[in-house]
Amino acid sequence: MSFPDHPDHILLSGALGGAETLAGRPQVVDSRVGDGHVVSFAIRPFWRWQTQGTFFLGFNAILNWNDLDADGSGAGPVTDGGAAR
Repeated sequence: MSFPDHPDHILLSGALGGAETLAGRPQVVDSRVGDGHVVSFAIRPFWRWQTQGTFFLGFNAILNWNDLDADGSGAGPVTDGGAAR
């Protein structure tokens, strides 16, 4: 999941400074750290006044923890630079 490639498409209403630095960048990153995984969000899915549609981004990571390849078995798909290993 990534931000739109065109900076004008990132925010439909309101104001955002520096949209060109976000364009095309990932919104959610799943990284291996030691024996586990860290799921990082570019937005705050549980922040107050955030749209309720973003809450499920966090819930999805929590509910599907066992499918993130956290055991290190390598059974799940792992991508590196856009090419699957």
